[in-house]
Amino acid sequence: MPGRCHLVLLLTIALAGCGGAEPPPADVRVENPTLGVAIAALPDGFEVEGAEGETIELVAPGANGEGRAVISAGPVESSGINLVEQTRERRAWFESTPGATYHGNRELGTPIGTAYTARGTYPTPDGDLEETWVYAIHPAENRLLTVQFTYPTGETEARIGQLMALLGEIEAAGF
Repeated sequence: MPGRCHLVLLLTIALAGCGGAEPPPADVRVENPTLGVAIAALPDGFEVEGAEGETIELVAPGANGEGRAVISAGPVESSGINLVEQTRERRAWFESTPGATYHGNRELGTPIGTAYTARGTYPTPDGDLEETWVYAIHPAENRLLTVQFTYPTGETEARIGQLMALLGEIEAAGF
């Protein structure tokens, strides 16, 4: 076995000396104490545009243009928050907007608990946009947590994958 150990050692030294291999980037944590929410590790494809005030704003370049995710929270509630009602209100918005199409909703299990989505498309002067809204309960307070992800149409599968990665990283600030 000494020959195998020497080979491993030589390969390690050779790779370390190449200089072409960069170490993986450190996880980027995004925290907004005012909002009370953090993104434990910013998923690939997202860049931070702002994390001050009552929102965390992210951009995500894509094949057909830029996507934008905005994380926000409503006021602290003294009673329950009806996530299903939130999706019904978003559906009504899509159905009442000229040229818009509602694509449905889903129930999700996320690290911060159950969440519901509402997804649809609508026309703009620059082309059609697709939006996926996610409604959940804030991870630390009885507040509605909303993620609005807007992106050009035609990228649904990739963008939903990005959104799922983002949801997996949301947690209460300060942890």
